[in-house]
Amino acid sequence: MPRAEVGSTKHLANKMKSKGLQRLRWYCQACGKQCRDANGFKCHVQSESHVRQMQIVGEDPKKAIEGFSREFHHDFIQLLRTSHGEKLVDANHFYQEYIRNKEHVHMNATKWPSLTEYVKYLGREGICTVKESDKGALMIAWRDLSPEAVRRREAVKEAEMREAKNEAGEDKMLKKMAARAKLEAEAKVKAAEAKKSEEKSSASPPSEEKNEEAPKVDEDAPKPDAAPVKLSFGLKPKAVPAGRAGLSEMKSTSIFKRARMENEEDKVAKKLKM
Repeated sequence: MPRAEVGSTKHLANKMKSKGLQRLRWYCQACGKQCRDANGFKCHVQSESHVRQMQIVGEDPKKAIEGFSREFHHDFIQLLRTSHGEKLVDANHFYQEYIRNKEHVHMNATKWPSLTEYVKYLGREGICTVKESDKGALMIAWRDLSPEAVRRREAVKEAEMREAKNEAGEDKMLKKMAARAKLEAEAKVKAAEAKKSEEKSSASPPSEEKNEEAPKVDEDAPKPDAAPVKLSFGLKPKAVPAGRAGLSEMKSTSIFKRARMENEEDKVAKKLKM
């Protein structure tokens, strides 16, 4: 059956049917044709165009494989540089981005048997930075090898080295200051202790003399019995001085009797004078 003309309804219908990714097992890399099912792939393999193309590839298979490998490598690195730059990305996730293009070169047509081997090749050649994540996945990042990028990296390294030296010098200065402060603190403590010891030594001789003059008391000797204490609960009246009447006598003699007695005494004194 002849092919549909470009721009015809049949051609557009075929394009719509073949839109998107199809099975890799039904893709012919030599002819660059994607088949939709096993029957279509079988018909394509038996076609004259496929047989002629396979004869050309069979004359120098290494050359064909090298060409496919070169094309795959170029497209892979170009997409990595433009989409992610020098940022680390999961290799498997990026490969899924790469094969979204329907016309890409498949890896089974290249000299690398798997994506892991290809990523290891990029790391060995220094084309990309390859690291392993905590989960065990391979991370890749494009490495810019242009002269400007190399000079920029060298300038960054020199700046980091200067910062490291400055930090090391600051650390040394801080250590020296800490050691000096520690020595000064120890010297101050020693001076204070020496001053206290001098004060104690100056104050100790008088106390020693007093201790020498005072008789030594034997603590083990028996102590004399103290005199018994007498306790009396009686109340003794205070002694009244002579010539003074007590409080009870003063209260017993009234004011009027005292005045009369004084008048009588005056009269007796007058009579005696006469």
